[in-house]
Amino acid sequence: MSTTKSLVTQTPLLPFALITIMFFMWGLANNMTDTLLAAFKRIMSMSDFQTSWIQIAFYGSYFCLALPAAIFIKRFTYQAGVLLGLGLFILGSLLFYPASQTMQYAHFLIALFVLAGGLSILETACNPYIIAMGPAETGTRRLNFAQS
Repeated sequence: MSTTKSLVTQTPLLPFALITIMFFMWGLANNMTDTLLAAFKRIMSMSDFQTSWIQIAFYGSYFCLALPAAIFIKRFTYQAGVLLGLGLFILGSLLFYPASQTMQYAHFLIALFVLAGGLSILETACNPYIIAMGPAETGTRRLNFAQS
């Protein structure tokens, strides 16, 4: 007779649910970069080279901030990393408003870099946090469930 461990028996449900919602949120933000490419190209009459800076800013932020995020999380906690990531994500989102008022491409790129930096920190904090939320035996199942 085989005994299976429940996925959420010893997992705190509210933090697990909130982080699972955040997985959806940053997945949506990741997929919107392609939409931004087409919109900027059409609205600002840009070349392919100019619009490629959107992806460079987005993924460059991941490159620049993932390791500092890991150091921050190691020094403090997963929760502090989640809060820092959410703060940067919100700040980057709010920076799109002044960028839209100035209509300067560089301002949009800065806003996108800050937003993606928040996502980078969120991903760096949330993946191991989900695994650490309960028994080690069900950690990978929790992570797969949260990401699906």
